[in-house]
Amino acid sequence: MATPVEPRESATVILVRPAVRAAESPSPQPSPRGRGGSGQGEWTPGGGATPYEIFMVRRPAGSNFAPDVYVFPGGSLQADDWPPGAHPPADLSAAAAHARLGGSAKAGLDTPEGSLALWINALRELYEEAGVLLARDARGAWVALDEPETARRFAVHRASVASGEMSLWELARREGLTLAPGALRYWAHWITPEAAKHRFDTRFFLALMPPRQEALHCGAQTVPEALACTPETTDGVWIAPDVALRRHAAHEFPLVFATLSHLQRLAMFPTLEALWAHTENKPVVTVLPRMEVDVTPPRIVIPPEVAECW
Repeated sequence: MATPVEPRESATVILVRPAVRAAESPSPQPSPRGRGGSGQGEWTPGGGATPYEIFMVRRPAGSNFAPDVYVFPGGSLQADDWPPGAHPPADLSAAAAHARLGGSAKAGLDTPEGSLALWINALRELYEEAGVLLARDARGAWVALDEPETARRFAVHRASVASGEMSLWELARREGLTLAPGALRYWAHWITPEAAKHRFDTRFFLALMPPRQEALHCGAQTVPEALACTPETTDGVWIAPDVALRRHAAHEFPLVFATLSHLQRLAMFPTLEALWAHTENKPVVTVLPRMEVDVTPPRIVIPPEVAECW
């Protein structure tokens, strides 16, 4: 039996907002400016019954891993995700980041600084692949990207971060921002099956769409030609989890197993209030699915001991 490939540390963000309208098509849905593009203020937990939708991006057809499928923004940990110095511009300490992942015994890395890097990994991938920046300005307000000049400047920043020319930490320093990993809710911990060719050790986070920003896949932004690069995402859509599942069943919305499983879990919560309340005390159990190759076609299954509790 071949030795399993070592999984790459990674992070993924499930971006949510109150539903604007039924997302009945996996095509891009440009939204008006305002609360997550909906024209309303920032959503806060309350006693209502708010339907919600999530932002998903499509990977290029030529990708080596999971080509031409819809996923949540995410990717591998990079060296420049590690905090620079003792007092990085973030609203979450390394110790708190480590504790929220369960420390090194669970989903954290060996050190608190490494665990904080995973949270920054999530913020960076969300910015690179969806154009959404979870950061606050000097007044403590969410950074606003809806003014034309600001939008152009941050589009250049986004391209620089995506190319590796600038870290997210450096972007925050230049713009006088505080990164907001504390706004993420730790949702799940999945490791790719041992038999897979490409493996990832992924922490899934939930985040609310900030006001005065717009989610756009990375192929949709306009930047100087010198900064242009091959897009990591080629489409973007706001869609309700149950709609995504129905379209997948109709062979109209391609997904991989992990994404499908998360959509099924999200669909258990019909309102944003219910979903957000669940994240308050949601236990996170590591999921290592296995590949069953003795059936036709081969399939991936979640071990029964964690199938109902992850």
